[in-house]
Amino acid sequence: MKKWGQKAAGLCSAALTFAAVVCVLGRLSVLPPWDAAFTAAGFIMPGGAAEALRTDILEEDEEDDGASHIEPPSGADSRPVSSVPENSSQKSQNSSAANAQQGTVSTTQKADVKEMSIVNAGVQYKNIWVKNSNKNHGIDIPGELKKQPAVKIAKNAGPQVLIYHTHTTEAFAGDTRSRDASKNVVSVGERIAAQLRAAGINTIHDATLHDYPSYNGSYERSKVTVLNNLKKYPSIQVALDIHRDAMGTSGGTRIKPTAVVNGKKAAQVMIIAGCDDDGTLNHPNWEYNLRLAVRIQQSMADQYPGLGRPLNFCNRKYNQNLTKGSLLVEFGTEVNTLDEATYSGELFGKALAAVLNKLT
Repeated sequence: MKKWGQKAAGLCSAALTFAAVVCVLGRLSVLPPWDAAFTAAGFIMPGGAAEALRTDILEEDEEDDGASHIEPPSGADSRPVSSVPENSSQKSQNSSAANAQQGTVSTTQKADVKEMSIVNAGVQYKNIWVKNSNKNHGIDIPGELKKQPAVKIAKNAGPQVLIYHTHTTEAFAGDTRSRDASKNVVSVGERIAAQLRAAGINTIHDATLHDYPSYNGSYERSKVTVLNNLKKYPSIQVALDIHRDAMGTSGGTRIKPTAVVNGKKAAQVMIIAGCDDDGTLNHPNWEYNLRLAVRIQQSMADQYPGLGRPLNFCNRKYNQNLTKGSLLVEFGTEVNTLDEATYSGELFGKALAAVLNKLT
């Protein structure tokens, strides 16, 4: 009787398991492909990791340089964007080791905007995080911090830093595309430039439009701008391409990355350091850019914890082959406010000046 009881229990368990699988498969079959995939992922990934994965995977590639910088779906710029309460909590929290590779934390959501702090994705060294998407190159963060960047700043001399914008019309909540320099990424670049100049670092800010009237070909046009400035000012050591990002889920929810610094809300900042991962990009000196990027990431983390998203170390070029101090920097997304983005420009400028003043 005992054996029959065990067999009966086993059969009941198997029947229940089969019924559960049928229910799950039935549910997946009626979901859109992305949502089905993420629902399935939820059964095998730790809590929170599947939703973070959704945010990472749905970052789309962009025009001619294949940037991880992304744009909203067609028509998204013209639709109303719901705001998130300005007093939303932004407290960071430590994730488990399993979640750390994807890590998004402190999320609040209202209507079609999700506000979050993206702080702990990728490889960690102390308070620095680097998200490495290369296949052939690892990242030794403490090793990179020990290496000297190929940047030597001269005070009371010619221009040392060039700030420009491949996608000059990128703007923020309410005007996500604008040729008005007071509303788009040019205003962020000017905040950075102001901090560098205040620190005695001669800076050129070139506000040339590269993505209007045509978006395609922006990187080729900004390349010409960089080369012209390098020819006119051979003293330039650092070239910064300032953008704003755009992120969203498959359901159309837009991502708003924020941090609170000194009691004020700021758009999170992401530095991108490109790598010639397989030797096909004609980008032989990418390691020098990475050395500079890691130092700036550390400066942000030390001075303004939470301001920086993980440094994006990826198989891209973005005209970073033009100098040994070239970086692309993203400020917030299209649903961050202009005030949040310009405040971040001010903070980033101070963190950058602290680094460059040590490279004299």
